[in-house]
Amino acid sequence: MIDNREQFLKDLAEIVAFDSVERERSAADAPFGAEVRGALDCFLNKASYYGLKVGENGGYYGWAEYGDPEKPLIGILAHADIVPAGGGWTSDPFTVRRDGDVIYGRGVADDKGPLVTMLYVLKKLRDEKVKLRHRVRLIVGCNEETGSLCLKKYAEEGEIPVVSLVPDSDFPVINSEKGILHTDVAITPDEQFASSVASLRAGTRANVVPGEASVTLKSGSAACEKLRALIAAFSKEDVFSTPELAENLMRVGAKPSCFAVTENNDGLTITASGIYGHAMAPEKADNALWKIWAALEALIPGSKTVDVIFDKLCRPDSASVIGAYREDAETGKLTMNMGVAEYDGGELTLKFDFRLPISANPDETESALKSVFGDDASIKRARFADNLYMPEDSPLIRTLLGVYSSVTGKKNPRPIQTGGGTYARELPNAVAYGPTEEDEVTDLHNADEHIALASLDRLFDVYVKAIEKLDELY
Repeated sequence: MIDNREQFLKDLAEIVAFDSVERERSAADAPFGAEVRGALDCFLNKASYYGLKVGENGGYYGWAEYGDPEKPLIGILAHADIVPAGGGWTSDPFTVRRDGDVIYGRGVADDKGPLVTMLYVLKKLRDEKVKLRHRVRLIVGCNEETGSLCLKKYAEEGEIPVVSLVPDSDFPVINSEKGILHTDVAITPDEQFASSVASLRAGTRANVVPGEASVTLKSGSAACEKLRALIAAFSKEDVFSTPELAENLMRVGAKPSCFAVTENNDGLTITASGIYGHAMAPEKADNALWKIWAALEALIPGSKTVDVIFDKLCRPDSASVIGAYREDAETGKLTMNMGVAEYDGGELTLKFDFRLPISANPDETESALKSVFGDDASIKRARFADNLYMPEDSPLIRTLLGVYSSVTGKKNPRPIQTGGGTYARELPNAVAYGPTEEDEVTDLHNADEHIALASLDRLFDVYVKAIEKLDELY
């Protein structure tokens, strides 16, 4: 159990207070913006105050460690950056709120809560003067959510641990992480679309399921006038319950209450709401962008652009429909997320996130996506991270499963697969390990992100024991 709960929560609150989403460089030592730099400095100051040796490299990453500087390293890899807070919160996302045994705030689960928990693990080792054959270094990256350039830089310049753990996924241990493919599609829309749509907006990142989306129909266009006529006949409140729209909306699971219509200088703007979520499990979220395409399918009949996107890309089985789906026993199922849409009268840009099992090839996946649009679109790969797989019978996996079992009392735990991508990909002999159980809901990447204090206590206890066992193993 974490020592000094109240001080722990104060330390966590100070780091959560930074809106540490990656932004443009704000100074020579702030490559990911002032807020990320502030969160890193907050961590380094606390680690130094608790008597740990600290260091950093130009704002890309920092570290705190305990142990003899002549001994080899055991690494713990965490990150100080976050995804955008988005809307829908019931309290300030940058103020830690406690409700009984649960705390709320952006980053409390991913990854600032685990980060501060790991700081307290190192603090315990130092306070108790624990004798180890290794140093333990907590390495804190600053752009995990947007490509992990920070840890790539550490891998090139820093001291490489003999083994590393990443508290940024699930227990009992992750032995398989899918490949991550981000692909941008630029489309020249057809005349029906271009003459009807002034702008379209959804999402901020491919790896987030968008919880809000909007489209503005040009004043005077057939689509805008059709919507005006429906509003005149049924009212704004009831327009999305009409037969003209309801059938399409039902196909994407959209209720009429998900929509709002507002008047502006350009015409009529339709806004759709959904539920934000992580692209590694899009089925757990509610994609608001699908709802916009459903509405456009009814309002702009005959648009090839709208037809193909709605028919092939706004459905749970989209990957199968376009011929990209793959699945295997070792690493699971391919998933697909349309996370971003941008249009202002020129090209329409869509950004996709694919999580690839080892049986999927990124080139083939992109070819399948390109085939949906043909010559009307161009494809650009924004990111690719290869699969990570460690056999279940490897010494590291067996050891970590044993630690988890001894701390929790759970018998015969098995490693699990994830679509999430962690720092484990960036250094050799690294795996993701906690902080939560596989079926534990934390709403990470969503509004009201939260985590149980009991989960952080378990994380603390497991890592203290894991360090002891890894110190013996390596």
